Amino acid sequence: MKQLFKSVIFMMLLMITVSGCQSASKEQNNQKQTQSQSAEPYLKIKDFDGKIVTLQVKPKNIVVLKDEVLHSFYQVGGKAVGRTNAFTIDPPEEAKNVPKVGYMHEVNIEKVLELKPDLVIGQRFTHGELRDTFEKAGIAFINLNTQSIDDIKNNTLLMGKITGHEKKAESLIKAMDSRISQIISQVPKKKKEPSFAIMTIMGDAVFVEQGPTISVDIAKQLKLKNITESLEGEVMAGYIPFSMEAMVKLDPDYLFILSHTTDEDAKKMVENKFKSNPAWNSLSAVSDDKIYFLPKNKFVMAPGVKVVDSFQYMKDIVYSKE
Repeated sequence: MKQLFKSVIFMMLLMITVSGCQSASKEQNNQKQTQSQSAEPYLKIKDFDGKIVTLQVKPKNIVVLKDEVLHSFYQVGGKAVGRTNAFTIDPPEEAKNVPKVGYMHEVNIEKVLELKPDLVIGQRFTHGELRDTFEKAGIAFINLNTQSIDDIKNNTLLMGKITGHEKKAESLIKAMDSRISQIISQVPKKKKEPSFAIMTIMGDAVFVEQGPTISVDIAKQLKLKNITESLEGEVMAGYIPFSMEAMVKLDPDYLFILSHTTDEDAKKMVENKFKSNPAWNSLSAVSDDKIYFLPKNKFVMAPGVKVVDSFQYMKDIVYSKE
């Protein structure tokens, strides 16, 4: 009887031990699975340079070096720890007191590093050479393009992913697309698209925008023809040097003028350099009073999804008399 009792006790202890081992094993497997899941990166980004940037966790300290992207960033609910001084468009109201790290073309690396960012967002033409510096400091860096309406959309969606506000970004893009489509639908139908040329003034130099640029993209979507696309010359990011001879030969219906400094500088340049030139005065756009100075805060750089205001602006000045 005692022997039977001992056997029963032994079996019970054995079952308890096996059950405990199974529970421990199951707990270890769960821990491994949790660790495996936590090892998944927060976000992988392929930037404009084709670089794959991995964010292991959601970035908290973000420095934005590009005005346009800064607007998109704040529109989706982001909050930067650093930004560059305003270049052509004022920063979002919420970002006015954010620490500045120099100018877009002259970034103060020391000031950036002092902010201890875990992500820096740059612009393709200006900040590519900074990648190695930030990567060596253990800081994620992405370079973005900002030369078309599609770029604005893509950047806004990316800012939504980075900040964890994807739904808000998608909603903003949907509203933006709807408004742009509405504006374009109001453009009168014509057998022949009106032609245009865009002159851009950068200091003492004058260029023609062949594209892709924000202003060219907007004009073409508004059913205008970029007559300067046929011009040959050294192209720099969508710009070629201005030629009066070529402009007279092309003779666009509309002539738009932009300045990368101030609108006053652009008007002074035209007044001093072109108005006394007979060739300039022979242009149809000049004689027909179809020369327009476009505001740089709408056409040199667009403030994120508010680019719809730029569409409305150009549509109104071109088609209001149609």
